[in-house]
Amino acid sequence: MRTFRNPISPFSAPDPFMTFDPVTGYYYALFTRSTVLVLFRSRHAENVITDNDVRIIYTPNGERDGIFGSIWAPEMHRAPNGRWYIYTSGQISAEKQNKRIFVMEGPADDPFEGEWRFCGMPFPDVYSIDPTVYTAPDGVQYLCSSRVDPKYGQVLDLCALSNPYTPASTPITIARAELDWELISPYVGRKAIVEGAFFVERNGRLFIIYSANGCWSDRYCLGVLEHVGGALCDAAHWKKHEKPLLVHGNGVFGPGHASFFLSPDQSEMWCAYHGMKEHNETVTATARYFNIQRIDFDASGYPVMGLPVGYEVELTPPAGEG
Repeated sequence: MRTFRNPISPFSAPDPFMTFDPVTGYYYALFTRSTVLVLFRSRHAENVITDNDVRIIYTPNGERDGIFGSIWAPEMHRAPNGRWYIYTSGQISAEKQNKRIFVMEGPADDPFEGEWRFCGMPFPDVYSIDPTVYTAPDGVQYLCSSRVDPKYGQVLDLCALSNPYTPASTPITIARAELDWELISPYVGRKAIVEGAFFVERNGRLFIIYSANGCWSDRYCLGVLEHVGGALCDAAHWKKHEKPLLVHGNGVFGPGHASFFLSPDQSEMWCAYHGMKEHNETVTATARYFNIQRIDFDASGYPVMGLPVGYEVELTPPAGEG
């Protein structure tokens, strides 16, 4: 039986996005290398980076589209119209922290083969990062992102979309850092952080898995919001669970900024996230490696992870791989 070990990237791969497309039979991984968007693919999850089947999707051109570099946390989703879209954020001026969300439209078939075009910025005047989308059963799409709030730090905002790149409503704030494990120094007050949201739908329940604290902190971790019924764009309809979903352990520090994907046979859900290999007491920029592991659900349908799988543990690939 084939096995593998984490990390699946031999180099730093922060904020990894990964998905499996049953139409093409490929896994796709998307993240940034320097200032470009890079898409990888493979028939096997653990080889999605090392197969070196790679394509540069986008290179910033400030004169053309207003993006000058420093792209963060891209994701790729298929919209109800059948086409692929990339959601990410980029630097719009010489000021490194001056970020805006932008959207790329791709093909309806293999995202690796077709052309991509710049669609624009949904919120051209708002400093936001880490966009992700969800398509409801009625076909309406929703966009969740992390906005910089002058009082509460980074908060999670949610809005409906009229098309894959145009807001249909004013974003409302559905979460901010407030629990003890979300407020680890120095990430308090105006430096508090909730970011990296991702929608997970399973067993009739809808969750937003998000990250708290700073991405280079040992205490970077995953938390859970749950939709409790009613209109999605209403903060009262989202419940924050008291305990984190994934915290550091087993030699993996700062696990977070996760994406989730189904195995080829659809029977398993897997989590892709980054983690550091060493304790980072100074909370300074360091390598964050690409890890994947299966996520379970308890009898009630609630997600269960606990601790990262250690780097020495042999893992079995997702179910249904050829």
